[in-house]
Amino acid sequence: MNPFTTCSRFVIGLAMCQMHAFCQAQISTYSIDQTVTLESNSFSIDVNGDNSDDYTFEIYTLTEMATAARVNSMGGSSVMDNSTFGYPDALGCGDGVAEPYSEGYAVLGTDVGGGGLFTGEGLKYLGLNIHVAGESQLGWISLEVSAGNDTIFLHDVGYALEIGEGLSAGQTSAQIEEPLCDFVYTIGSQTEIEVAIPTTGNGLPPMAPLYVSTHAGGLLLGEDSCFGGPCTHLAFNAIEMDTITTCIEYVDVSNFSCPGDTLSCCLTQVWDAGLQFWQPIDANLLISTIPVIPTLVFPVPARDYLNVRGEFEWLKIIDMSGRTLLKSVQNSVIDVSGVPEGFYVVEVMSSKAKRTETIQILR
Repeated sequence: MNPFTTCSRFVIGLAMCQMHAFCQAQISTYSIDQTVTLESNSFSIDVNGDNSDDYTFEIYTLTEMATAARVNSMGGSSVMDNSTFGYPDALGCGDGVAEPYSEGYAVLGTDVGGGGLFTGEGLKYLGLNIHVAGESQLGWISLEVSAGNDTIFLHDVGYALEIGEGLSAGQTSAQIEEPLCDFVYTIGSQTEIEVAIPTTGNGLPPMAPLYVSTHAGGLLLGEDSCFGGPCTHLAFNAIEMDTITTCIEYVDVSNFSCPGDTLSCCLTQVWDAGLQFWQPIDANLLISTIPVIPTLVFPVPARDYLNVRGEFEWLKIIDMSGRTLLKSVQNSVIDVSGVPEGFYVVEVMSSKAKRTETIQILR
């Protein structure tokens, strides 16, 4: 059978980029995992590790009944701010970090006048313009501000390693445009189907995690998690359906991936009884997007418990060999004390959408 190809854009996590020469990571990312309250006092951060604090986050008392969550830019650094009142932009994943910027104190959220774009909006990104010897180093911080403006949850930070290099909020590595699904072969009979999916070459890391599933008329014929290539996916079509669809989803291994649609490739084929093989309906792979559940999984790394914020129906924790170690239904607090230390894939799912990300359990 002839191979069929398509291209889609995906972002490979920083950790994966560092392992393979073909991906030249230009962004550094790390976890902050700090909570700022009146009682905790302020929190200062040296984003780029040059021994000079760039930003301070604090809860400021306005009156006995009112507070403000704010950030103070120091040493010539600034934050992205399109307002005229010192209210920084609450960026979504993929929004570009760009001017105008504002220096000094800026209000993330306040009880007075309804100002501040972060208040009660969930996970958002603050665009950073870090001052380095008179030049700009762009970055982002993911954070939440409580509805009462009395707590700031600081999650992760990322910044471009090259001076003057642009980046987007939540971006964790250099974006590479490569084929997600390339040279997919289907062999076998109508009832026993074997799909060969190389995970080496074709722009993919040698250990690219993939989720593969084959359906027929809404019936799941087989599914596999593949963590080392090449991957062979088996599907059993016992009722001899004459049309099947195989979908391949790339799993982002970054700990800092932000919400958004997950690109997947789907190949639909019909059984050719005369030639006795599966024939693609279209010579081009179809590009589809799987809606992603807007959930927040924290803390990362986790120790004994994992919190899940958002609406979902069930959750699975899968080890790097593809085994499901834990399942949970609609629990916002997951007990992971019995799960060994290491990296795991978390699948948060509903009947119509899902989200996949990698976590670390560390004690």
